[in-house]
Amino acid sequence: MNRREFLKLSLGAAAGTALSSSLLSACASHQLLRDGAPPIDELIEKHARVMWVAAHPDDESLAGAIMAKAGPRLGNALYMHVLTHGEGGDCLIPEGCHPDVATVRGEELKQVAKLYGATLEHDFYWNAPLPTETFPPRQKIAERWVKDGGDPAAKIAKSIRTFKPDILLTFSPIRGFTGHPEHQLASRFATAAVRLAAKTDPAAPGEPYKVPYTYYCVNKYWIYRLLGISDPLPYTEKFNARQPCIDDLLCIDVAAEFTRPHRTQANDMGAVRKVAKFIQFIYLRRTDPFTEIYDPFEPVEHGGMV
Repeated sequence: MNRREFLKLSLGAAAGTALSSSLLSACASHQLLRDGAPPIDELIEKHARVMWVAAHPDDESLAGAIMAKAGPRLGNALYMHVLTHGEGGDCLIPEGCHPDVATVRGEELKQVAKLYGATLEHDFYWNAPLPTETFPPRQKIAERWVKDGGDPAAKIAKSIRTFKPDILLTFSPIRGFTGHPEHQLASRFATAAVRLAAKTDPAAPGEPYKVPYTYYCVNKYWIYRLLGISDPLPYTEKFNARQPCIDDLLCIDVAAEFTRPHRTQANDMGAVRKVAKFIQFIYLRRTDPFTEIYDPFEPVEHGGMV
């Protein structure tokens, strides 16, 4: 399932049932309780430094409510490290994308980062072109990334050592929220980077730094569980996306508004803004990257959405 199908499914479920705004977050799958750490809300309210690691410009739209609270509402330091410029995606700007899609999407992400008040590190790893059925197997994308641009983990580790986040956010390493293999790879390289940044290793310049809290954003919404396509990992906590944020807007509403610079992705971002009305929670899994390890080069049998 690609992101467009994911968003259409969300809208169809919401419209078809005509239930309350908490529908898409109701009946979530089992929660895995973990002791010994404060909830992410408490960390953010104590001015935690938050780092987002993702594959594509506009991926932040699926976790934006958390960053809206951390940055625009509370003024916490934010950092976005995005691995590709999304050149394999659509260009839906009427006047076209000049000089190319990658350049335009890069400029769009700069505008979004500015809205959040975030520092942006934006790499140029290859983005598999649409349609999704032609995506290579995940490990082949990982191999191409390393061959073309060097180890993404080393670059992310450099960002970690420079920014020194208290919280690192990324997608799930197994399904990557939507099934996109590059979401999964961004997660796997991000947690590899957490391990690398903590070691004395010349592959990552700067002083060693250990990230205190690493979270996966996981898709636990009921319609995806029903179809067997949700993230399989249990969540450990929920972030209330409908808490007050700025200018009489809820955090989820701020995140939705901040999708508007992504004009090349107008259809998907329009759907995100509609779906936002039905989202109550963002589901999170707190992970220990030193014991819960997912190899970017783990083989999968087929390409496409995994």
